[in-house]
Amino acid sequence: MNQFYNLLESMIRCRPLTSQPDNINRAAEILRKFLEERGIFCKTEQYRGRDLLYASNCGEEEPDVLLNAHLDVVPADDAQFQPFIQDGRMYGRGTADCLGNAVCAARTLLNATPGTKIAAAFSADEETGGDTTAAMVKFGFRAKRVILIMDNSDPSVIFSQKGVLVVKLTAHGKGGHAAYPWLCDNPIDKLMTGYAKFLAFWKNPAEDNDWRSSLSACMMEAGSAHNQIPETASMILNFRLTDEKELDKVLSALTELTGCEATVVSSMPTVSFDRDLPEFTLLQKMLRKNDPAHDYPLERLCGATDSRHWKVLGIPVAVTGILGAEIHSPGEYIELDSIRTTSNAVIQFADAISQEYRSTSN
Repeated sequence: MNQFYNLLESMIRCRPLTSQPDNINRAAEILRKFLEERGIFCKTEQYRGRDLLYASNCGEEEPDVLLNAHLDVVPADDAQFQPFIQDGRMYGRGTADCLGNAVCAARTLLNATPGTKIAAAFSADEETGGDTTAAMVKFGFRAKRVILIMDNSDPSVIFSQKGVLVVKLTAHGKGGHAAYPWLCDNPIDKLMTGYAKFLAFWKNPAEDNDWRSSLSACMMEAGSAHNQIPETASMILNFRLTDEKELDKVLSALTELTGCEATVVSSMPTVSFDRDLPEFTLLQKMLRKNDPAHDYPLERLCGATDSRHWKVLGIPVAVTGILGAEIHSPGEYIELDSIRTTSNAVIQFADAISQEYRSTSN
């Protein structure tokens, strides 16, 4: 396993921040060289200066199973780009999210059962929306049977996730000198009062399993001087929706209850499949077999992954991955042995899928 640990360390040291495409490209080149030297077919596409790596054990033939992991990471201090191993864990930025999963995908390709047709697509901007994943779909990368998003650090199989709606709520008023508020129409007051009315109407879920749409206020902007009432005030609201049909209702309620202007900044669709699909239960079975210490429940995800880009292919999309914790934090780490156990589970899963496909197509 040392070769895979060394690969992970080398990629982390590239500092592949989403905002630094050249660094991501270096990490992609390290991964490509590692795979090609070991006989794996690789192909690189370019998208807006970012290298999108595709690797396959069946050449350019369409695989039965396609894995997807991203090579970009969020910012961290310098120390987190100097990974170290302690007590069976590797610590460092990207160990759990998501370079450890990329290395797991690489091991899966190299150890796949002969006759199993499996490939991996490595994207380059998941942390800011995943446009490169959408590009890979447009480039024609796909699979016959199932897509596995390798972007999880918990022992679970994700079959559904919420959509995202980001809204800018803006109040307009009349600015002026702070000493004379009666001559002004303070937009900050209007924004705060309106948002309070909406909060009284909106009820957030209390926990992960409370499967309802949620709301978080994430940013505010108003004014440029401590003694000046501004002309406008705004805030960014992040909704996680369980149903895409809620979008119009949310926007109407925001406008009506707050009296402010509601503008959509961005939106991402929900991704939901039947939890009883045989592909999901088979994956769960293989993960449990290789890691009996964990149950790997079928779960829904409050967050978002690149699943939304792949669902247009019309085949099942599941999310799983290695085991780790504290993603996006200074203590981020991966359980190193989970590269092996998760990879073995995916290999066995892909082998069963390929065998089934061959028997039904004959």
